Amino acid sequence: MTTLRWGVLGAANIARKQVIPAIQASNNGRVVGIASRDKARAEQLAQAASIGHVFDDYAALLASDEIDAVYIPLPNSEHRAWTIAAAEAGKHILCEKPLALTASEAEEMVAAAERAGVILAEAFMYRHHPVVHTVLEMLHQGVIGELRVVRSTFTFNLSNEGDIRLSAPLGGGALMDVGCYGVNLARLVTGAEPLTGCGIADYGSSGVDESFVGALRFAPDGRAAVVAEVDVSVRAAGGTSYELIGTQGKIVVRQGFKPDANEEGEIQLHQHGDVSRIFTDAVDQYRLMVEDFGKSVLLGRPLAYPAQDAVANMRVLDMLRTAAEQARR
Repeated sequence: MTTLRWGVLGAANIARKQVIPAIQASNNGRVVGIASRDKARAEQLAQAASIGHVFDDYAALLASDEIDAVYIPLPNSEHRAWTIAAAEAGKHILCEKPLALTASEAEEMVAAAERAGVILAEAFMYRHHPVVHTVLEMLHQGVIGELRVVRSTFTFNLSNEGDIRLSAPLGGGALMDVGCYGVNLARLVTGAEPLTGCGIADYGSSGVDESFVGALRFAPDGRAAVVAEVDVSVRAAGGTSYELIGTQGKIVVRQGFKPDANEEGEIQLHQHGDVSRIFTDAVDQYRLMVEDFGKSVLLGRPLAYPAQDAVANMRVLDMLRTAAEQARR
């Protein structure tokens, strides 16, 4: 097998705008089937994206011998059930972030994939971008000295009050939708898991956390403590940036999580009152993500980020959510 045959469960915007085009443009995959509860929407998307088969339902897609792997962009509340169903059907799985509603659910999903001998990955695209690789290398080289502070922001303003991200039963909320990025980044750049954390949230009329601020403390082995701040909102002007502050300088990435695929990546290095800029190639980080997944399935290469990382990320999200709920009382 030289080309991974993908099926997509659902016709969500992220699938339509980003992931399906990335798979169709990739060098090792092709979307050949799609299923949606709204069949007319699936048929429209299939025609636009040259997808050959529209299945009647998710189960029919999973039962097909023409599908090797599935992408799951369903609401967070449905990730566990359909990931386990896909694993039991022998399909490899790329599931949208966050992987599950809780770390316990994520562990069940990883165990199901391991039992079935299939690959499971969480769809965090940003960490495949060369900006992230360059930042990690700069930290490794000690360009800003010892890392002390991580700050990240991911905000946008939802205009559709019926959006699933404003639904508590569907696993919505700012922390789950975009706070997972800042948590993942903090874990990635420290190379450690947080020892402690706290959170505070603004719960809107929707019932979900519409704005959230989380704080984490890391103590990497043999290194000084690092504190991380995660600021997210679904009710604020858009922005996706992060800062890494060390003892000898600061790294700033203005388009940290959703850079334009047609523009060079940019890293700002602040040292001694001067600012220098480092540029990386313009790339589609979604395409890099699906190609990495494809290499793992087709060539047996380890994933850049294994599924166990998603479980660890969920543990931190659980901790922050619990802290915010306790502070609310």
